[in-house]
Amino acid sequence: MVPPLEEAFFKVLIVGDGAVGKTSICTHITTQEFFSDYRLTVGCDFFIKRIMVNNVSVTLQLFDTGGQDHFAKLRAAFAGGAKGVFLAFDVTRRDSFYNLEEWLKSIKDEIDPRAPMVLLGTKSDLNSEAEIWDEDITKMKEMMTIDAYFNTSSYTGEGVMDAFTAMGQLLLARYDQKEYSKTSQTAQFLEGFYRGFKE
Repeated sequence: MVPPLEEAFFKVLIVGDGAVGKTSICTHITTQEFFSDYRLTVGCDFFIKRIMVNNVSVTLQLFDTGGQDHFAKLRAAFAGGAKGVFLAFDVTRRDSFYNLEEWLKSIKDEIDPRAPMVLLGTKSDLNSEAEIWDEDITKMKEMMTIDAYFNTSSYTGEGVMDAFTAMGQLLLARYDQKEYSKTSQTAQFLEGFYRGFKE
């Protein structure tokens, strides 16, 4: 008899300025599609991605938060119970890189303090127009205690799967099995969601 496959469920946020490509990254990892037209995320979009990591079926419940300031209240609400965070910036927009510190501050009180942080440089297919350099990345990783960094492109697919696999590995290493059961994650999501709207 084949033993049942171990399963893990994690709520993961992806945050960053508007138009850096957060939704495009989520769309690529879940459907392998790319849409060139920009679509504003109103509040939050929700995606599911299942990957195999070390013989564990890891389900990432992806919350793609709106990047505009008027969604700040909703952002805090959706952050409740998150076990991991993707911090995304556009390599061609230096301001989107330096705004990440404020993004992390806006959700830090809501996420699990052990949550792994993975930095995503988006639109790597436009590296000829890049405004962020290796030394900038190194300083940011040290300052914000970033666990991993990936250059990504939702257009070519570069680095996208690698980033999500790394997140899965970090999550499994960071949390106990009882913490990533489906029941546990559902309860924590609902608690954080409703707490955010009450505040």
